[in-house]
Amino acid sequence: MSNKNEDHVKAREQVMEDFLRDLASDKPAPGGGSAAAVTGALSAALSSMVANLTVGKSGYGDVSEEYETILSKADDLREDFLDAIAEDMEAYNRVMDAYKAPKETEEDKEKRKVQLQEALKGATEPPLKMAELAKKVLELSKECAQTGNAHAVTDAGASAILAEAATRTALLNVDINLGSIKDEEFVNQTEQKRVELEEDAIKNASEVVELMNEKL
Repeated sequence: MSNKNEDHVKAREQVMEDFLRDLASDKPAPGGGSAAAVTGALSAALSSMVANLTVGKSGYGDVSEEYETILSKADDLREDFLDAIAEDMEAYNRVMDAYKAPKETEEDKEKRKVQLQEALKGATEPPLKMAELAKKVLELSKECAQTGNAHAVTDAGASAILAEAATRTALLNVDINLGSIKDEEFVNQTEQKRVELEEDAIKNASEVVELMNEKL
């Protein structure tokens, strides 16, 4: 097994108490990106919960098959968020490695500059992926709030709120890396994407909460 795979397994299987202890420590990682991924996993898990409370339940036979699909999607999204924890930490480590690269000669400095810029661009990918995953969770939580088990409608609302939080937290990691990237075209394109993702998350979470409140 490669070190990368070992890191993925460790990130996925770390117990919550250990993760929180590491998060609270002076270690550079895990940090906000990992916290966003865990929040996203929680949001997906809550949509799975609503689906599990809907499939095969009395009064929901007409949507039972639909909720089997929702359950499968939500479970997959939870797994994707867990993978994103390690991906985010790996991207951060590549940035740190670039900062530590030799800079004794002009050739060293140029190579280090290129390595750092590539690493910074790469570091925007995991948080953007998290925001995309959260967008998919919000779609599921909206369905759960509309037609899922009414007794679990607050769980659908909580799923949406956490998905919004995961999005906005993850995108902070995009912001901090964009500030050091020199490629203006890349920065402009990424900024546009992150704005759209954040606006969509806020709007969609608000709609789910409104649907939830109508049923309370």
